[in-house]
Amino acid sequence: MNPTRWVLPRALSLSLFAAVLLPAAVSAQSLETALNGVDLASTQVARSPRLLGMGGLSIAVRDKDNQTNLWDFAGIPVGLGLDDSVSTLELRPGTGSLSSVRDLPGGRLRENMAARGSFLVGEGVYRNRTSGGSFGVVGDLSSLRWDVPYSGSVERRQGLSHPQVLAVLGGVMPRFLDRHLQYALHLGFRSEKVEETFRSIITNDAGEWIGGGGDAVTPPSEFEPTDSRANSTRYGVSTAYSIGRSTKLAVNLEREIIRIRDMNELVRSTSEMTEDRPWLNGQAALVGRLARDLEYGLDGSYRMSDSERDWRFTASAGVGAIALTGRGNMFTRSERIRESQARLRWTPGRAVFAGQVATGFSQVWTDPPKDNDPTSLNRFINEAFNRPGADTLALPDSIGPVATQRNALGVTLGASHPIGSTLIGVEYRWTRDAHSNSAAGLGPRRVASDVRVGVERPLGQRLMVRGGYVRRSVDEDDYLNGNEYVANAYTIGLGYSPANAAWTMQAGYQLEFRDQDYADPGDERQSRQNLALKLRWEF
Repeated sequence: MNPTRWVLPRALSLSLFAAVLLPAAVSAQSLETALNGVDLASTQVARSPRLLGMGGLSIAVRDKDNQTNLWDFAGIPVGLGLDDSVSTLELRPGTGSLSSVRDLPGGRLRENMAARGSFLVGEGVYRNRTSGGSFGVVGDLSSLRWDVPYSGSVERRQGLSHPQVLAVLGGVMPRFLDRHLQYALHLGFRSEKVEETFRSIITNDAGEWIGGGGDAVTPPSEFEPTDSRANSTRYGVSTAYSIGRSTKLAVNLEREIIRIRDMNELVRSTSEMTEDRPWLNGQAALVGRLARDLEYGLDGSYRMSDSERDWRFTASAGVGAIALTGRGNMFTRSERIRESQARLRWTPGRAVFAGQVATGFSQVWTDPPKDNDPTSLNRFINEAFNRPGADTLALPDSIGPVATQRNALGVTLGASHPIGSTLIGVEYRWTRDAHSNSAAGLGPRRVASDVRVGVERPLGQRLMVRGGYVRRSVDEDDYLNGNEYVANAYTIGLGYSPANAAWTMQAGYQLEFRDQDYADPGDERQSRQNLALKLRWEF
């Protein structure tokens, strides 16, 4: 089997539909996309290790950090001050890892994917009960490294870091609409960095291994970036209007500017691409109750961006020769994103029944300048191709107009009920994430479903123990055969609340084993681990 057939679908697919549900206030799109590509994301329970320990239940169990409100559900900044009635400080460290191997002839193994992430999120909020004012800061120091084979003897190693911070200042309009109108101003910064290196795959009697100390290899392309940086500044205002005691309508408007710089510096050449990508983001949400037993949440957002990408390239032609240089416009880019979600939770007595639907749609158009434009990269490629002594194998393909599209849909149904002092919950989740490209055609279309079961039981008055099980089915590309998998995941969790203390601790751990569900002698096997902790203080 061609190695690229089983490496690239996993390395490049934008998998888990959880990215659609990530609260915008704490998200980093590049990191989340990378986590989804290696299936290490647990976005729906990212703020609650309790739910991770209960099989990853996300809607069937009432949880303090996963409520149907403006912050946990919609991620609108004005909801941060309304998320609790006391001031809080939270630290949420975590880690995740992935290992994937397959059999080679002669009993040897080949490692075809490896990844490890470390996560540290902090959230501190001061809330004034008298005035209704609040001030909060959310910080994130997460990082990820992932390795995949690039060829039979070379691996591609990528590392991503994205420190970011978001500050939110909120309050209540004291003399307007009878204090029913809350507001929040927010300002955020993010600095993402992706470094890419190529190393030789380590080969020994046991097999072929990536992620080790193989020798550094020159990147195969002089144009493909090996060092990417994106600095983002975002600012905006959000408001929430209280309708009665339990219903709130919120609107969030935001401006974000991302400055991107991609580079590839080699011994005799340097390529650089820059882009200022401005975003205009709008979001609206409605959360509340119908009677006492029925709560609901509706959330929708729209994002738009138009930008232009520039390029610069220089390569030495040797002593005394004229260098190969050029600069200009690479392409113009337009992107539109629409996302929505709806949740309904019914609580008749002690039982809970819940359902959630989420959708995501995005389109990206790229269009290069005309070939007669003196700054066109395509014209530069043609001129370099005809230059005597030029290495045409190192030149990229010409850039043409391309339109890409993504349609995502996710449905979750769940229920929970206490039996004595033991809480039992179950959920069914189905997702479909379809991509298309005007140049490459349809695909991939990822379809996944799972059944989750979780339990929670107190041990004394201060200690809670939890456990769960997940049976998952994943088809990485529904258009093709030979990329179907089945998985079994096991979870455990622990919660501790000391007597007469202002702090609590939650921990959750998930271990997943995934196997191929198609006939192939390679017998690919994957394992994933996720560990999440949370320390919370109230004051």
